[in-house]
Amino acid sequence: MSELFQLNIEVIKQRWPEIATRIQAQDITQLDAVLVEGVQQTISVNGIQLSSRYDRIAEAQLFIDTLPTKLALNVTVYGVGMGDVPSLLVEQGNIDSIKVGLFNLALFSLLIHYTDQTQWLSCEQLELVDLQTMQFLDSVYIAITPELRLVSDHNARLRDLIVFEQNREYANKQHHLDDPKLMARLETSLPFLQQDPDAADLSKDHNCDKALVIGSGPSLEQHYDYLIVQQGRPKGQRPLIIAVDTSVNALMSRDIVPDIVVSIEYNIALKHFPEPLPKRAALVYFPRLSAEVLQAWPGPRFSAYSQSHFYDALNTSHPKLRLFTNGSVLHPAVALAVYLQATDITLLGCDFSYPFNKTHAFWADGSLGPSAAHNKKHWVLNGLGQRVATDINFIGYLRSLEHFIESQPQVNFYQSSLAGAKIQGASYRECTI
Repeated sequence: MSELFQLNIEVIKQRWPEIATRIQAQDITQLDAVLVEGVQQTISVNGIQLSSRYDRIAEAQLFIDTLPTKLALNVTVYGVGMGDVPSLLVEQGNIDSIKVGLFNLALFSLLIHYTDQTQWLSCEQLELVDLQTMQFLDSVYIAITPELRLVSDHNARLRDLIVFEQNREYANKQHHLDDPKLMARLETSLPFLQQDPDAADLSKDHNCDKALVIGSGPSLEQHYDYLIVQQGRPKGQRPLIIAVDTSVNALMSRDIVPDIVVSIEYNIALKHFPEPLPKRAALVYFPRLSAEVLQAWPGPRFSAYSQSHFYDALNTSHPKLRLFTNGSVLHPAVALAVYLQATDITLLGCDFSYPFNKTHAFWADGSLGPSAAHNKKHWVLNGLGQRVATDINFIGYLRSLEHFIESQPQVNFYQSSLAGAKIQGASYRECTI
């Protein structure tokens, strides 16, 4: 134990004794840490610098300058870095309260072994926070970006929410209300919207207590036999089966025909469906779907919209059911099950990650875009508490689904695989025969 650690931990013990106990229990030898010399000094941990090596204070000020000035009376700092941001916030003295959240207790223990952080730790307006107790982002915050790569497993979900927010503006650029391609697609979809019934009409024939919502994740391949048995149960006793478009090939390769198929994306084409198409499956679509698919669909079609402002004008002239969506076709599939009064929903093939080193059930690697062969920088925890590779868009879809699940307390949600991402709010249900 270094003298600096003793100095820092005494302050923490006096103010936050439970956090101090946890910090003292950390093993910092697990961290590959080296001192980095530049114009200034910083620490590199597992190849990632905790701050600039040239002008740490200027960098800290750049972080602070991202705050909305009029609202920045109560600020949360996620991560510590080299401690420069909380130090500068305390020195400026124009903020009522500061919360500093610890992304990685071992990393913070390392920092206070070798640096003096007592100046900001002693500030009365500042509170040190164990982020494991936080489920949602505070409205005004700074994220110390190097620590997003060094986060402990326990805080991965909060890290994901931050990354999702940081990428929201970029993602939304793909959904401009005046996008010429999307506007042209709406024009070609208009005749179908005029003749096809509202997806809300499905409630006339499909009110149900139990539903199986099927994604196209790799774990779906573990549940074919279970789905065959469920499909074979007498009508009125079996669950409603709702599948996303890219799962239909996998299902029909085993003669599993969903009751409802949901398809919403601009880029989905006939090549993404089996031949022949399922005759008895109903299609629920958003008008971004190609006319090619709509024209070819042999079964009943039902139209719906997302809750995006993109559909507001269209909903005025042609009102339809509006379903929750935030980037993934799985979202409206789940929302439709809830709309149809299901109170017991099991998610199959909803992995949001690449278990078994695969991206999708049935499909060859890379054929739907992402490839498991590429080096993945992102990860989530699976149902076994293990890290599993993923991509940033899947993380956003996962966290959005978790928010939706939280908003539906009347529904019991279950996930069928421990190999895929752990879905908060969904209990594990073994789906075997």
